[in-house]
Amino acid sequence: MSDRASILGAIRSAKRTAHASEDIAREAAALVAEPQAIQPNFEGATLLDRFVAKATSERVTATVDQVATMGEVPAAVSGYLQRVEQESSICVQGGAPLEELDWTSFDLTARLEEDGRCAVTYAEYGIAETGSVVFKSGAHGPILMNFLPLYHIVVLRAANLIGYSEDLWPLLGGANVPQSRLLTLVTGTSGTADIEARNVRGAHGPKHMHIVIVAD
Repeated sequence: MSDRASILGAIRSAKRTAHASEDIAREAAALVAEPQAIQPNFEGATLLDRFVAKATSERVTATVDQVATMGEVPAAVSGYLQRVEQESSICVQGGAPLEELDWTSFDLTARLEEDGRCAVTYAEYGIAETGSVVFKSGAHGPILMNFLPLYHIVVLRAANLIGYSEDLWPLLGGANVPQSRLLTLVTGTSGTADIEARNVRGAHGPKHMHIVIVAD
């Protein structure tokens, strides 16, 4: 008997065990009753230090700048574009707080085309455990701005750093709080190793991610 036939035969002969929905619910609740028991320990590092370490790690591959105030963000964006030898043509997410900044030294584009060069977006939260950034969709925050650019520049307030993914959900409000249609968690640049196990960045989205963390 072939391995395939043996496996299929074992599946057919296996006995099904019925579980009451109440039992399943109890087991599921037990798994998350004490999340701190399975959450990684930051070993005394601050949320900021942990976030930066994860975001700039070899797997996540983002780069990070830190500025004191929101007003310094345009200068930080300009400095980054110069370092990566890119032009100053950018698409900036509308709405507060980004549209309130001084972008007069840039060539602003109103719409980001597919494979657009650079977009600047605002993240609602950053997750220190994974180095992820969190985006809500909205009238001024089209979610495609997080996926179409080649260079994705993210603005994040240090005050909006949280420890773990589990900490995010209570911040989103309950059933009576208006919700965005889409919530996106982005962890670094898009990558794949499907071909000859070679790590290729930018496979399904931005090839470069740069995060500007604002202290105020």
